[in-house]
Amino acid sequence: MAITSVIGGQWGDEGKGKIVDFLSENVGIVARYQGGANAGHTVYIGEQKIVLHQIPSGILRQDCITIMGNGMVLDPVGLVDEMNMLNNLNIETKNRIHIALNTSIVTPIHKAIDRASETATNNRIGTTCKGIGPTYVDKYNRVGIRAFDLLNIKSLKEKITARLKVAENNNELIGISISSIKLELEEFYKAVTQIAPYVKDTFTLLHEQIKNGVNVLVEGAQGTLLDIDHGTYPFVTSSNPTSGGITTGLGLPISKIDRNIGIIKAYTTRVGKGPFPTELFDDDGKQLSNIGNEFGATTGRPRRCGWFDGIAAKYSCQINGFTEVALTKLDILDTFEEIKVCVEYEINGKTTKSLPSVMHRLDEVKPIYETIPGWNKPTCEVEHFNELPLRAKEYIGYLSDLMETPIKIISIGPERNQIISR
Repeated sequence: MAITSVIGGQWGDEGKGKIVDFLSENVGIVARYQGGANAGHTVYIGEQKIVLHQIPSGILRQDCITIMGNGMVLDPVGLVDEMNMLNNLNIETKNRIHIALNTSIVTPIHKAIDRASETATNNRIGTTCKGIGPTYVDKYNRVGIRAFDLLNIKSLKEKITARLKVAENNNELIGISISSIKLELEEFYKAVTQIAPYVKDTFTLLHEQIKNGVNVLVEGAQGTLLDIDHGTYPFVTSSNPTSGGITTGLGLPISKIDRNIGIIKAYTTRVGKGPFPTELFDDDGKQLSNIGNEFGATTGRPRRCGWFDGIAAKYSCQINGFTEVALTKLDILDTFEEIKVCVEYEINGKTTKSLPSVMHRLDEVKPIYETIPGWNKPTCEVEHFNELPLRAKEYIGYLSDLMETPIKIISIGPERNQIISR
């Protein structure tokens, strides 16, 4: 029996979906512990591109069951859409999706509050407007809707009606049509009846399966630098994508984790607003974006691109306690003559290698780079580490030393089989 966790090590979009799919081949359960439909995990199976926003990527393995933990905020309408998409691809979902009884539920009211808030603040944070933040707010205000509420539709409707009235009275819906929310609620209630049978006691299920020797893969969404406590606040998500979120989001003690894998891209990207020290605005940035096809899986927004940030990556390894790193999109760097890596920050004439010391002023720092020679050879068809170009292997070793964490998995393309294990 082994329990493995997979956590984003940057600002999300590191390629977790593919790595989870790869690792889930030999596990019985894939469990997700935080976030909601604001995440997007993309997996390519042959020519088929599959984007999952809420259902763990393990659903793509026929012998694997999935758990949506209590740390998530679940959108029933979006979940039904995903299930229909999978069923149309002949991927069975019945008896393979389990929703924790105490998972918080996103309603049309929360989505409307999100839209109203972003409009009122001129899109200050740049959220996906999927209702994630307002749902977490209700959770911590102890007035939220939870998955067990879906089991009694009459009671659920009473709670929704009461919440809508509160939102109106508190001016949370300025500029939003109440009639449009009520129309959305009709679709919401239909979705609720479809997913209610999937609401289960996942805590007991998970612990019993672990006791029986079943291999488990724990999946996070977003990335470490978007963590509500340890990320680039306020430009963060509303949950804890870091390893600490596993215990609160699944009821699984972190001491149970045997292998803690950080997913880190061979360069750096960010979607939405917020500081980004290594962001590029030149031809190199455009080249990374174009070759890497850097567009958000959930929103389609262009991702901001930059060189590898070694300071942020090492911080991520430290805070999560990664036992190893999976380095993704190495192949995107194949044609670069030179590759830069940020090894220090400069601020007010002084240098630092400590991200937390400048987190509150990250938009003021200047990256200090070291330049690494490129390899100018394709890597996408390489099957073994020793077959990689020498300079590609040197780059991997350089990053590993910088992060003080071994790189044991290397992704060299979007396909399932384009992975090297060391």
